[in-house]
Amino acid sequence: MYAGCAPTHQRLYRCEGVTDSRSISGPVDGLFVLEKGHYLENVRFAWWNPATKECRLIPKFNFELLNSFDDHSRTVGLGLDLVNQDYKLIWMRVFYDDEKSDVYPKVFTAVYSLNNDSWKLIEPDLPHDTHLCVSLNCTYLNGLYYWMSLSKENVYGICTFDFATELFGETEPPPIPNDHWATLMLRGGSLAAISCTDVAQPQTLCYDIWARIRENHWIKVFTVNPPITWHWPLGVWEYDKFIYELTETNRMVFYDHTAKQVTNLGFDHFQILSSGFCWSYYYQESLVPVKRKNPTQYDNAEYFFTIYR
Repeated sequence: MYAGCAPTHQRLYRCEGVTDSRSISGPVDGLFVLEKGHYLENVRFAWWNPATKECRLIPKFNFELLNSFDDHSRTVGLGLDLVNQDYKLIWMRVFYDDEKSDVYPKVFTAVYSLNNDSWKLIEPDLPHDTHLCVSLNCTYLNGLYYWMSLSKENVYGICTFDFATELFGETEPPPIPNDHWATLMLRGGSLAAISCTDVAQPQTLCYDIWARIRENHWIKVFTVNPPITWHWPLGVWEYDKFIYELTETNRMVFYDHTAKQVTNLGFDHFQILSSGFCWSYYYQESLVPVKRKNPTQYDNAEYFFTIYR
């Protein structure tokens, strides 16, 4: 995609009659994780490779919950265990305790292994009142997943998860003021961050773009001022091209910061429906297999999206 050029569209997949779909995470090496369910104990996952059309249901897993629990937050991350060459999914949930009118002081966490096709519980050394911000794209890099974190005291940090050791860690964040909105992204294959004073404001809003040039050193590379109306940032392409959703019309636009030009991506489906939501992914096809040795009739994307309960 380049400013001034008409975008080309290639439909990878279409499905009618989708039920309770929640999110699509990834990609890592061309693999996505599909998620369904808005309920306490019926969350369902599946691996999906659009290039090979392979889909693999992940066994259901439920945490042991109190009757007084209600949803508070959930976080997922996927990546490759470089030691065992094993694709893994980490799933974290925090619950609100209606009986005590407060957040329950524990982060419920499980890790799924594709090699073993099984889940296991882990006990993270992670404060339950730390908020893990949703990244603009999949922030997996070299065996680690990265989240921008925000503490109870409104101090930004970076939380990491190592898929080989299955341990959490911390690393230095960029010097972002605590009254700013901020999150992480991958920019040109490297870890980066985006921040602003008041996200989504039309015309006048400026986004600071931060690049990590060494493990604990960040620099502000430039500031982006997209000349667009009310919007939400969706992602980044290469180093200086940003994708936004125009929230009033549900259109997606592409802003080339260097050329200072906006291009409509032409995805008008949500405007026609007057509902729905969209995600932006930096996707490259791959042949990484997810099919089990003896696949069942249920290991397909259409079943997951439309029937799987």
